[in-house]
Amino acid sequence: KGTKRQFQQGSGDRENITVIVTICTDGTALQPTIIFKGQNHMKKWANDNVSNAFNLAIEWFKKDFDVQTRDKANGESRALILDGHNSHYPTNLLQYALEADVLIIGYPSHSTHGLQGLNVICFSRMKDIYREEIQAFDQLNQCKMIKADFAKVFGKAYLRTFTPELIKMAFRVTGVYPFNPDVISEAQTKPSEALSIKGSFPLPQPSPVR
Repeated sequence: KGTKRQFQQGSGDRENITVIVTICTDGTALQPTIIFKGQNHMKKWANDNVSNAFNLAIEWFKKDFDVQTRDKANGESRALILDGHNSHYPTNLLQYALEADVLIIGYPSHSTHGLQGLNVICFSRMKDIYREEIQAFDQLNQCKMIKADFAKVFGKAYLRTFTPELIKMAFRVTGVYPFNPDVISEAQTKPSEALSIKGSFPLPQPSPVR
């Protein structure tokens, strides 16, 4: 009683946009790759020559990862850690990586909740900051953000989020770099309780259909 509530107008026509984010153990982040859904885009949104997930993976590896990490490797081998989605491992990409002296490592199944530094540390922070940037955009422009505005708004949130300190924390907390398997607790390696518990009582039967 007597409490004032302030409501914020939201958009009901949301569309998923994929952003490939890559962080490095030296505390830097690569330029993010933004992938918009659909076949027809403005030229400033997407590359028309990229037609499927496998091609996207290869294009990203060649034009983004390889180009942006080659110099900092200073002639040494590089490692790229990916999750287990099959679109990340097309044969052409693996061959190109071999020729570029890049070792591709896949996270074990059902382990990204503990080992993927982006999921464990960075994205939760990014979510809060991205929400702040959307609100700031709405207030400044008195209109909702559209697809053409996404890169600008996301870019501000990205630069605020991915600081050297946060990136290094993501690798350290997950034990990836410096390598430290002891940071992963025994509880994190156990199967889901919902799948590992066996019922010891009869299951309730549904009522007869009438």
